[in-house]
Amino acid sequence: AVLLSAALIGCNETAPDQAEHIDYAAAITLDTASASAKQEVTVKTYVDGDTVHFHVSEAVHESGVLKGRFLGINTPESTGKIEEYGKKASNFTKEKLSSASSIIIESENGTWNADSTGDRYLVWVWYKTADMTDYRNLNLEILQNGLAIASNSANNRYGDTCMAAINQAKTEKLHVHAGQK
Repeated sequence: AVLLSAALIGCNETAPDQAEHIDYAAAITLDTASASAKQEVTVKTYVDGDTVHFHVSEAVHESGVLKGRFLGINTPESTGKIEEYGKKASNFTKEKLSSASSIIIESENGTWNADSTGDRYLVWVWYKTADMTDYRNLNLEILQNGLAIASNSANNRYGDTCMAAINQAKTEKLHVHAGQK
């Protein structure tokens, strides 16, 4: 019994060469007082892991729909051309947002900025479920789960946290960072 207890206690300790897993999506909080543009939204259409069309007020976009392209990440393709982990990333995004009781999109600054296509807008996506008190950042959650690669991840308001989440996913060899098919 003593040996079994010692073995069980030892199993709960982190090995010296393993870093503790950090939940980067919870490490940052939505600052409702910041100068960035923010809008509570609902989902119109799930496109893939890093693109979702949101219902917004006409004050945000005259059509009432904002095509959101997630800032700081690039998930594998899951429409048209199917890339490895593309469907997994797409399903992850859909699972998180479909269970949300509230979704807020946030711009990098005080305006809604179009991406290089001119048709989509770059957004941070925050969500919470009925049992959560704080919003989680979905962009970071996708990165820390290894379902995306960096896309200008260091050059934004949450850049340091994005890079730490990417490095952790690489160290843990998660999904796109596994180095194997």
